[in-house]
Amino acid sequence: MATKSTEKKTSLEPSEVFCAAGLLMPTRKINELVKDPSGGDLLAWASTDGLNVVSKVKPLDARFKAMFSGATTLTDKKRNDMVANIVAGFSAAIGVKNFIKKMGDNVDIVNNVYLTGAKWPAAVERFQLKNENSGFDYNSSDFVVEVDSKTFYGISLKKKKNVKGADPTIINKAYSTFIDGPSFEKQRNKLNEIRQNYFPNVIRKAQEEGVINIKGLNKMSNSDIWSMKVQAPNGGKKYDLINIKGFNDTNNPVDLSDVEGTIEGTTFFDETKKGQVGLRDFINADLSKESNELYQGFNKLIQENAEFFANSLIDIVLKTQMQTKLKAKEIGDYFFEFALVTGYADYTPKKKGDDILTLKPAKVIPQHTILCGLANLAANNKPYVMEYDGDAKKAATAAKIFYKLKRDGVTILDLQLRYKGDFKQQPQFFATLSDEFIRQMQDECVITR
Repeated sequence: MATKSTEKKTSLEPSEVFCAAGLLMPTRKINELVKDPSGGDLLAWASTDGLNVVSKVKPLDARFKAMFSGATTLTDKKRNDMVANIVAGFSAAIGVKNFIKKMGDNVDIVNNVYLTGAKWPAAVERFQLKNENSGFDYNSSDFVVEVDSKTFYGISLKKKKNVKGADPTIINKAYSTFIDGPSFEKQRNKLNEIRQNYFPNVIRKAQEEGVINIKGLNKMSNSDIWSMKVQAPNGGKKYDLINIKGFNDTNNPVDLSDVEGTIEGTTFFDETKKGQVGLRDFINADLSKESNELYQGFNKLIQENAEFFANSLIDIVLKTQMQTKLKAKEIGDYFFEFALVTGYADYTPKKKGDDILTLKPAKVIPQHTILCGLANLAANNKPYVMEYDGDAKKAATAAKIFYKLKRDGVTILDLQLRYKGDFKQQPQFFATLSDEFIRQMQDECVITR
C-alpha cells in the first residue's frame, strides 16, 4: 500500500492548467493580458478564449473546464486567488518556454501538454517511473510538455507569492519510507514503541492540566489510548483519540464508550479558536520543545544512519537517477528532460489605489544543472551529511525539527521533519534547495542540450 506521501496528487491545481494554457498560446498574448493590473482581462480571457485553449490539454478534468468558464463570476477572495493562479501559471509558462529555448528547441507554442494527475496519459506513459510495490512515482512531473514527437520536458511546478517570498517545498516524504525493509526492523520497532508510548503520555498530561476530561483515562493502558477511536455526536465519522483537535466545552467527562449523540457539544472534535487551547495545540506545544523525546528518537536513528538518509533524500528529492531509470525502461531515441519550476503568483489587490500585477518568468532549475552542481561537490569524495540545525529549532519554537543536508561544507537541502496533521502516521520530510547550492549551480552549471 502506498502511503499518502507517495501517492500522486489528484487535487485541482489551477496554476498547473494555467501554465499548460500559457504553453499553448503565444507569449505576446500573455503579455497583453497582464497589462490590466486588476486582473479583469485575465478572467475575461479564461471564460472565453482561455476555455478554447485549455481544451487542448490532455486529459482535461471537467472541474478545470468549470473553473475557466466560471472565472468572471468569482468575487472577493476567490476572485483574487484565481487571478494570482493565472499569473503564477503564466509566469511558469514563460519560464518553461525560455528553458526549452535554451535547450535548443526554439518554439513559442508547444505541440501538446499532458497533465499526469493520478494516471499518466498513454502518450507519455513511457516516462513514468512508478514502483508497483510502494506506489511511489520517481518521476514527479506534474505535467509533460511535448515539443515534437521525440522531444519531451517533465515539469514539477510549484508557486510562490513573488520573487522575494520563501521557496515552496520541493517534496514531502514520510520518514517511514526510509526505514522500510528487513535491515531496519529493529530500529523501526523501537521507534514504534517510542511513538506508542509518547502520545498516550502526552494525552494523560493534557487531562491533568484540564485541556480534556475523558472518563476512565487514568485506567487505560498506552495501547488502549493509542488505538482508541471516538465517535462524534453528529454521527458517522470516528476519530483517533490522539488526533482530536479541541477540548471539552464543559468539564463533564467524555465517556469513550458513549454511542452517537450522547456526547454534549462538539468542541472536542473541532478546531480551536484564537486564545483557546485544544488537545492538538497541547501536543504541538510539547513537540516544539527542544528536549522532545519523540523527535529525539527520530533524530537518533537519523544520526546513526546519516549517510543513508542523506543519499536517499538526495536521490528522491533531486532525481539523480532519472536518466538511468529511463534508459532502463528502454525509451529509445526519445529525449526527456526534467526541471523544477517555481512560478510567481505576483498579484496584490488594493482597496485604495491601483492593484499590482507583475509577471516575471518562473525560476527554472533543470535536472542536469542539479546533477552538475552535485558533481562539483563530489570531487573530494566526502560523504553527504545530515546536520541537525539546533539554531533553527530554537528560533522556530514550532512542532518540527530542522536539518541541513551538506556535502563538503555546502548546504544542498534545507530540511524539516514534522507531522502533517495525523499523529498516527509517521512525520514527513519537507525539502527546499538551499540558496547556497542554487548560487553555486548558477555560477558553474549552465547546461544546454
